[in-house]
Amino acid sequence: MANVLIDRSPEVQLSEEHAVKLWRCEQFRGLGFDLVDSQLLAESSADLGQARQLHGAGCPLDIAFRILV
Repeated sequence: MANVLIDRSPEVQLSEEHAVKLWRCEQFRGLGFDLVDSQLLAESSADLGQARQLHGAGCPLDIAFRILV
């Protein structure tokens, strides 16, 4: 039996990357960030777990945004 390596096409990788960014944006929106800040956070390397911790600790959104970016 032959082993087959399936290489994903660039379109699939881009759509997965786009889906992850959309999901991250929704998660940041759920924490109370506005749409623009959520999009910026989603596209950055901002740690969603840290954002949740800051939110849970009552950190104001403007300060949390500055910490995350």
